[in-house]
Amino acid sequence: MSASPSIFGMDNLFRNYALNVFPITDWRRFFSPTIVFGEANIADSDTEQKVVDSVGSYGYQLNRILDALAVLIRENENPKSPRTEKDRRMLDRLLDLHEAADKAAIRAQTTQ
Repeated sequence: MSASPSIFGMDNLFRNYALNVFPITDWRRFFSPTIVFGEANIADSDTEQKVVDSVGSYGYQLNRILDALAVLIRENENPKSPRTEKDRRMLDRLLDLHEAADKAAIRAQTTQ
């Protein structure tokens, strides 16, 4: 009677997972390296890094998007309420971020 192979054995782990996933690490940001698993658009990593360097971190960019989205959701829930100065600033910051990211991407692509 032969023993069936364990699903947790190293041979199955290697055969099923290690051959399908090749991690790629970008060490330019040593304290916060970018690790990409699977199929990703590695060709754009230089452009993305230059946008992050000149515009702000992904968290910074995401916060600007969330701030503007919150304004739009509030306006949708109560369309008769006036847009405040703070709301205008949040939307303007998103537009500024959009413009800065586009400019950084264009600069990055022209220097490659």
